[in-house]
Amino acid sequence: MIDYTKYRFEEETVLVKVLEEDFAFRTYYDIFDNEEGLKNVVNSLLANGVKLNHVIAPRLYEICNKVKEVLHFKEDIDFYITSSVNFNAYSINGFGYVPHMICFTSALVEKFTNEELTFVIGHEIGHLIFMHSQLNVVRFLLSNSESKKIPAQIINTFARWSKYAEISSDRMGFLAQPNLEIIGKVFFKFASGLSEEHLNFNIKEYMKQLEKIKDMPRNEFYSSHPNNLVRLKCLELFSKSELYSECQDTPMLLTDLQKEMYEVLNLLEYHPRNDDQKNAVEFLAAVGLYIAGSDKSIHSGEMEILYEYIARYTSQPEMYLRFKDFQEVIERKNTICEHYSQTKNDFKYYLCEQMAFLAIIDGRLDEHEKAVLFEIAERLHIEEDRIKHIILDVSRYIQPVGNKPKFQLDGNFFRDE
Repeated sequence: MIDYTKYRFEEETVLVKVLEEDFAFRTYYDIFDNEEGLKNVVNSLLANGVKLNHVIAPRLYEICNKVKEVLHFKEDIDFYITSSVNFNAYSINGFGYVPHMICFTSALVEKFTNEELTFVIGHEIGHLIFMHSQLNVVRFLLSNSESKKIPAQIINTFARWSKYAEISSDRMGFLAQPNLEIIGKVFFKFASGLSEEHLNFNIKEYMKQLEKIKDMPRNEFYSSHPNNLVRLKCLELFSKSELYSECQDTPMLLTDLQKEMYEVLNLLEYHPRNDDQKNAVEFLAAVGLYIAGSDKSIHSGEMEILYEYIARYTSQPEMYLRFKDFQEVIERKNTICEHYSQTKNDFKYYLCEQMAFLAIIDGRLDEHEKAVLFEIAERLHIEEDRIKHIILDVSRYIQPVGNKPKFQLDGNFFRDE
């Protein structure tokens, strides 16, 4: 037997716990009854694709079953092929209603070798092993809800988890096909859309591209899969670690593996790209926490809106919301306000509008919050009439929302009261 939890990417396990417990998504698992939808998928695949068996596709059928045996996966899987010019494969968890499904496109089967298909199949079985469909179903259904906007913190956590889930599944693919050269060809073909009939694959040349993707665009973070080069590098590190028993050389310790994995995966994150963005984040974090937490507590609604503000500049707002104590918040608030007081552009008015919105997000502006906003405006050299106008404009868009749960300031972040 294989201890699957041993090979699952540790950071993915952490994010699953956050999504299931902190955001309470586990409670939805038995609410979203997907039996009818799954049976419709089966009917669609039977009508528009080809279900594999030992008579119709003996080569593929043998590979599929061999990978199941290598990974000690005993649950039933039906394998299908559908017509497409694109290279693709995907898995669908049957949740006990129907057999699991793994589907390949015709182009993938035609252009990939048996060895390459072995990795692809192992990867897709990895998704089934770790039951990634559970969270994906919840995410899909909630993201299509028109009744409520999903907070930026949940969106970011899901985006990061979906990439880490691919890392975990890649490890299952590696156990089925522990050859980095072959796996590199898989990623190379997915990236280029071409087979070796048209391009010569060289893993060293291909990996050189990794150094050139350090400034990835913001939308790359929200793609469902991590960059192929990042995935390949993560597997290379995994293959050298003590997690992989077949490692021939002195294995990399788990602590070193975690450190190097973090450095590689950090390429998938986005952060402030210039001084203007860095200053904006510093203002939002320091001044925002000063306004929201000057009474030593912060409403969850205030925390959500502050996170959302900072998420416009970085995929990791939590990094910029860490302060040693409230005194550090005050000191950094004073410094960044001094910076903006010297600027001649109008951006500080925009930032002040966001702070006013933050102060009134609970549907009311008390005297304490009003005084704090006037203090910030004075530090920014914003005239009194202007800040009054800003507060009035923002107040028109705020509706009372009642009492919200609070968080207490505690060390580096906030804890439940």
